[in-house]
Amino acid sequence: MGNFLFLQIFTVIFALSIATTIFNKRILGFPQAIGVPIVSAIFVFILQWGASLLNGNRFITINIHNIENAVRHIDFYDFLINGVICFILTSSALKFKVSDLRSYWKPISILASIALVLCAVFFGVALYGYQFLVGQHVDLLVLLLLGAALGATDPIGIKGVLSSVRAPHHLMVKLEGESLFNDAMCIALFMTLLNVLQGEHFSLIGTLQTLLYEIVVAIIIGWGFGLAILRLLRGKHEMESLILTTALLACGSYLVALFAHASAPIACVFGGLIVGNRWKEILQEREIREVNHFWHTVEGIINSFLFTLIGLELFILDLSVSLILGGIIAFIILHASRFAANYLAFAFFPSFRHKSYNGSLAILSWGGVRGGISLALILAVANIPQLSEYSSILIGYTFISVLLSGLVCGLGLPAVMNAFYYNPNEETEGFKGWYQRLCHKMNRKGFQYIVGEDATGNETITLYNPDAYVDVKADDGVAAVHNPEKVQEVKRLESPGNF
Repeated sequence: MGNFLFLQIFTVIFALSIATTIFNKRILGFPQAIGVPIVSAIFVFILQWGASLLNGNRFITINIHNIENAVRHIDFYDFLINGVICFILTSSALKFKVSDLRSYWKPISILASIALVLCAVFFGVALYGYQFLVGQHVDLLVLLLLGAALGATDPIGIKGVLSSVRAPHHLMVKLEGESLFNDAMCIALFMTLLNVLQGEHFSLIGTLQTLLYEIVVAIIIGWGFGLAILRLLRGKHEMESLILTTALLACGSYLVALFAHASAPIACVFGGLIVGNRWKEILQEREIREVNHFWHTVEGIINSFLFTLIGLELFILDLSVSLILGGIIAFIILHASRFAANYLAFAFFPSFRHKSYNGSLAILSWGGVRGGISLALILAVANIPQLSEYSSILIGYTFISVLLSGLVCGLGLPAVMNAFYYNPNEETEGFKGWYQRLCHKMNRKGFQYIVGEDATGNETITLYNPDAYVDVKADDGVAAVHNPEKVQEVKRLESPGNF
């Protein structure tokens, strides 16, 4: 009759994904990227609790060991890094405008390269200090490796968070652009540190040459696939063939880049950018809309699978008080490291700091949601000989940091955004109101922006209540003193060329 294992696995994962998605949608109301892993983790706790209650029951038993073994056999790295991520990245790239990339390529490049490396270094050194203080020594190189894995923002998580807030366009472009491009840098940094850990000779020049090769070859592959796919799209097509052609763009460019030892994420992103910004010359608007709708649906299904699997990874963790506390500390250090790294990276480029919207760096730093990529990298190497003694710390800290980044960074982003962009409907009562007031303290300059549109439909960013900024009360507390120099300052703060 054959083997039904493959069908059984898919049926179970589909059922769990549907259950977690519906529960999150109807009960919690969180963005999917945040709510589904939390619901999945809660489900694991309930299942483990139920198994302990039913221990010894002759009629109903839950064999936790079988479930744990099944979860251990899930190759998270192959599923995500060598699998579905090509479809997620290409889907995002098809909708990402090259004109936006031209406008903001400098800040995106800084966030995806210099800031990423600095964040990994700050995190590794600070966590090394914590481990030393609590008497649990971990090699610095191992913690730098963990910092490299956790340094990357996750494109899936970022899209889930951004879909739940009304962010200014320039911030959405930078956050999504960073998440698209820093995967390659994260993986390159991670593999470099892993090679050093395994005893290979480290050479800065050799590493830079390898990185340059990976990027250049990936761009060539993406460019070639993009032009070839555009050629295939010419002429009449059924909707099925259009979808299959874009699927070929995703997996084909990714696979060829892997065989060429190039950066596969950059290859499929670059190919998606070429096709997505030129297919309007070839296809009808209706066809483009339907293809994008298909990939949006596929993304939703993959995300449900992925975030359910993230929650199920809790089965393989031996949680203890020290591990949970260490994971919370690791997340706090990670969050602080991202702020420090971003501010220091942009300090090297004073022109950006002098021409920036109030709060841009604070919002970009807060929006660093981690996800499946970090967990996949750590799970792939946690049991190699050089890391096996630290496997519980590496997996535990990563899992807790990923969950907390969704809870704190993801759910907290709207309140941080409200601190700098005026929202008349912001929360004022209860815990949410208290948290909102706390976030307002991040706005040291005190003024806010309003996001609007001009007559042509382009986004405008203007100061909220600029008169209060220009006209300052006199010493008597009644008269208002007009400051002409403040008018120029307002113009600078509202400049469309700001970062």
